[in-house]
Amino acid sequence: LVKHSPDGKGFVALGYNLAYSKQMKEIAAELRACASSISEGEVPFKNYLLAAAASFETNDWEPADEAWSRMNGSNSKWYLRIGPDEVYYEPCNRKAGFHVSFARIDKDGIYWQKRLSPLRQEMEDKLASLIGPAYKARQVKVHMPDFIEILINAGDSRHASGATVGQSLPNWGPVAKEGRGRTVVMSNLYTDPDSLAIQKAKASSLLSSESMKYFTDDKRLGLLDIILHEATHNFGPYSDYKIDDKRPGDIFGGARASILEELKAQTGALFFVKTLVDHGLLTEQEARRVWLHSIAWCFGHISRGMTDAQGRPKPYSQLAAIQIGFLSSAGAIEFKADQKAANGVDKGCFQIHYDKFFPAVEKLMKKVGSIKATGDKKAADELITSYTSGKFSNLVHQKEIATRILRHPKASFVYSITM
Repeated sequence: LVKHSPDGKGFVALGYNLAYSKQMKEIAAELRACASSISEGEVPFKNYLLAAAASFETNDWEPADEAWSRMNGSNSKWYLRIGPDEVYYEPCNRKAGFHVSFARIDKDGIYWQKRLSPLRQEMEDKLASLIGPAYKARQVKVHMPDFIEILINAGDSRHASGATVGQSLPNWGPVAKEGRGRTVVMSNLYTDPDSLAIQKAKASSLLSSESMKYFTDDKRLGLLDIILHEATHNFGPYSDYKIDDKRPGDIFGGARASILEELKAQTGALFFVKTLVDHGLLTEQEARRVWLHSIAWCFGHISRGMTDAQGRPKPYSQLAAIQIGFLSSAGAIEFKADQKAANGVDKGCFQIHYDKFFPAVEKLMKKVGSIKATGDKKAADELITSYTSGKFSNLVHQKEIATRILRHPKASFVYSITM
């Protein structure tokens, strides 16, 4: 929101705490009331509520981020994030929407936390080495993912259908810059029997029988690509990374910056699978199951189209198209037009060539990491356009994917957990 500047010749931006002063103060009062009822055993949670209340009144969110970063699955049984974070909701992808996510910590998630936490610095160093001199590795202290069971999604995180299954926050500020943010995976979404059956039906309509041998509905493996995606947001050139004192949004434009950051994260979800294999945390067979799960995820987002009704780019759809197209051009994925899919009905299917998969992923990881680290706008435009609408977009087979995926229902959620 804006108002006339003091000289009357232009406009100045108003912070939400000024433009919506009444509402922001009411929210702050509610948060303080919640904090007053917190038991002694939830001190970090109480501190976050009080810090967030102050941030709603000042529009300075760094103190809230600091308090929030000190909450985790070990010192609180609850997860709460309230405030402005993601920019997907805004036409120029610059201003954050306000949202609330309230959940209970899922203690089953401790499995991957214990195994991934010792690898944090190695993952950062490995990505920096791949990118080269343009990016210098940081000391990262990011919390490895907490698994959470969603109780309430509200504001801009409440969708008419579907839901976010993972987040790594905050996106900017000291906590993000220093790698001290929190990553979460929503473990009670899309895990019901109906959702699992639909996921398998979708995959079998697009993948060959040979590829479908590695399909999994194992929760431990099925969530790993989400975990690695969110963790990768904290490695390499991140959302607030500056080049010549310019943020990614200033260099690439808001929409392009969002696509590149999500592409980096999802490519990391493929790239770091090999790190887990090298450490004996996954077998080669399990790695293939995780990779196939990621490819099926790409199909879902491609089916929704590259842009929304207003012509704005969809970050996840575009990154998915880039991955399928790039891996196809590298020979890691092949579309066999005359072969029936695993369901025995649909003609034409994707075959995954696992012997070529990781080398192709490594090339894409290096490419997107280098683009972000150097601010190469021309290379970014070429990469995105080539696979979403340009010369290599035919490799993605968008129409075939949309036809087969969209004939299945899409979930909407009523949130509840059993205490």
